[in-house]
Amino acid sequence: MYDAILIAAVIMASFHLIGEKISEHIKRFHNELLSFGAGLMIGVFFLEILPHIITGEALLGELIFIALLSGFVIIHLIERFVYKRAFGEEEFARDVIRFEAAGLIAYSLLVGVIIVVFFDAYGNLAYFLLIPFYVRNFGVAVYSDTVNEKIGNRTTRILQTSGPIIGVLIGWLLIESETQLYLVFAVTMGFILYIIVRDMIPREREGKLIYFVAGVIITAAITIIFSIF
Repeated sequence: MYDAILIAAVIMASFHLIGEKISEHIKRFHNELLSFGAGLMIGVFFLEILPHIITGEALLGELIFIALLSGFVIIHLIERFVYKRAFGEEEFARDVIRFEAAGLIAYSLLVGVIIVVFFDAYGNLAYFLLIPFYVRNFGVAVYSDTVNEKIGNRTTRILQTSGPIIGVLIGWLLIESETQLYLVFAVTMGFILYIIVRDMIPREREGKLIYFVAGVIITAAITIIFSIF
C-alpha cells in the first residue's frame, strides 16, 4: 500500500511538472481542462466522497459534518484575512499573487494528504478517485507557471511540484486510527469543496459546458460500472 501511495504522489507531481513545461502549448485549452476537471471533481465528490463521509457518521456522529464545515470555513477565513490586510491597489495585487502562490503550495500538500486518505479509505478504488486531481494538477500548472514568473522564486516552484510527495509524508503522520482517518478526511474534503465552489467551476464565459457535463457523465458511468461489478 505504501508503494502505491508514493507512486500516486510521484505521478501527481509529474503531471504538474509536465503541465508547466508545456504550459505555452496548452494555454488555449486551459478552460477546457478546468471545465472537464471540475465535472470530474463534482461527480467524485457527490457520488463517492459524500457517501463516505456519511459512513464516517457511525464513528463520529454529527462531528464529522462539523469537521467538513470547519475545513470549508477555515480556508475561506484565511483567504479573506490575507486580502483584507492589503492597502492600496499595488500592495493588494502583490498580496494576491503571494496568496495565490502560497495557495498553490498548500493545495499541493493537501493533495498529498488526500492521496493517503483515499488509499486508506478506498483501497485500489483510489486510483479512479484521483483522476480529477490529476486533470486539475495538469490544468493548474498553466496558471502556476504564470504566478511563479511574477514572483521569481525558484523555491515556490519546487514546493508546488513536490507538494504531493511531502503531503503524503504528512498524511502518514496524521492518520494513526480510523477515527483520525475520518476526521482528516472530512476536514480535507471541506477544503476541496471550497476549491470546487471558489476556483474549479469556471465562471461565466470562461466555462466550457460540454466538457463540464462530459466530466460528470464519465464519473457517473464509471461509478455505475463499479457498483455492478
